[in-house]
Amino acid sequence: MAGSSAEADGERRIGVAMDTSASSKKALDWAIKNLLRRGDTVVVLYVLHPGGDEAKRAALWAKSGSPLIPLSEFREPATMQKYGVHCDAEVLDMLDTATRQLEVCVYA
Repeated sequence: MAGSSAEADGERRIGVAMDTSASSKKALDWAIKNLLRRGDTVVVLYVLHPGGDEAKRAALWAKSGSPLIPLSEFREPATMQKYGVHCDAEVLDMLDTATRQLEVCVYA
C-alpha cells in the first residue's frame, strides 16, 4: 500500500478539500493547527460548484485529472485565472504561514 510506505518513510500527505465558504477556511485552519507536522505535504483540493465555466473545466479535468500546483506558482494571478480558481488572501496567508512555520510543502 502506498500510504503505508509513505508513513514508514516518515512522509505524510494531508488533503484538505475546500470551496470558497467561511466554514472551509475554518476547516483549513483547524487542519493546519491540529493535523500538520513539520515536513508534511498538504494538498488543497478545491471543490468547484456546477455551472458556467467551472462546469467546462470540470469536464476537461475529467479526462486528464486536475493538476497539482505548488503554492509558489498557485498564488500567481495568471495561474489562478488559467485554472479558474479564486483563492482569497486569507487562505494564501494561512498556507504561507504553514510553509514557513512547519516547513510543509503545499500543492493546490
